[in-house]
Amino acid sequence: MQDIVIFGAGGLAKEVAFLIDDINRVTPTWNILGYVVRDEEPVGQMIGKYPVAFREAQLAERVVAAAIGIGDPATRQKTAERFAQQSIISFPNLIHLATIWDQERVTLGQGNIVCAGNIFTTDIRIGSFNHFNLNCTYGHDVEIGDYCVFNPGINLSGGVVIGSGCLIGTGATILQYIKLSQRVTVGAGAVVTRDVAEGLTVVGVPAKPLPPKN
Repeated sequence: MQDIVIFGAGGLAKEVAFLIDDINRVTPTWNILGYVVRDEEPVGQMIGKYPVAFREAQLAERVVAAAIGIGDPATRQKTAERFAQQSIISFPNLIHLATIWDQERVTLGQGNIVCAGNIFTTDIRIGSFNHFNLNCTYGHDVEIGDYCVFNPGINLSGGVVIGSGCLIGTGATILQYIKLSQRVTVGAGAVVTRDVAEGLTVVGVPAKPLPPKN
């Protein structure tokens, strides 16, 4: 079994550990060493089932696989950029066995996390370091960038394009051939019927941009 660590020590990191445990029940692959934090949380503190095993600086010479258990897209990106170029640290795609997908027609980068109940149909292109939470659907010809977070129960229709660094809220729906630029946030339960420009937050049915903060 290969050693693996999880960046982050919050609720999402615990759910990533659960996903890895569930993979191991069927195909023993990963030995979870624990969580990796950047700040001064004490190494050895238990976070649910596993300990805080390392601070980031302690990984400099350790050969491990890693997963990012952080729900903020910008923080995911910063974490990946600090470590993805280190040859001794690998970022596997962690895909729950209850995922339904056309494996020959769905392409993935690295470091993606796919939780149980997701359905990816066909001719889908996915970048790297995305988190796909529980029970979502992704239609034909969907394209997804990097560092995105998809919360539970979202639905992407065919031909949707999602830029990098987006956060899609629980239960949101994005209609066919809609394009979201980079760093877009879609509120929970929103129905997106028009393209969304970079950096906007949209909410409601149909989804409309929130006014800029003063």
